[in-house]
Amino acid sequence: MAQSGTRNGVAEKIPASDLPQPVKVQRVRHTKIFINNEWHTSISGRTFPTRNPATGDIICEVQEADKEDVDKAVAAAKAAKEYGSAWRRMEPSRRGRLLHRLADLVERDRLLLAVKTCDSRQCLGMHDLFM
Repeated sequence: MAQSGTRNGVAEKIPASDLPQPVKVQRVRHTKIFINNEWHTSISGRTFPTRNPATGDIICEVQEADKEDVDKAVAAAKAAKEYGSAWRRMEPSRRGRLLHRLADLVERDRLLLAVKTCDSRQCLGMHDLFM
């Protein structure tokens, strides 16, 4: 049991089960670059390790995007917004369902995403994790 503070000069104990538990990193299934609804190996073929910032352990190796990869992603995004594209022709209700599904996935994996965000030195506050 851990101490949680004092009350009337007497240390209080809290059960270990009430303490925050470490985030268990799930198996990472996708390590490639996602462009135009497809997974791609980076043009350079380079990868880099992504680490758990709390432990320093390597979570996985991911593709390293270079300028050419970014240019490819930007071109795909521009094409998606053009008149007549598959995204523009899609029924608005279906687009809405897809965006809601994305939001559900982000919410589901928020702790793992927070680990990755911290790894890039842009840590989220506790408020951001649970909203």
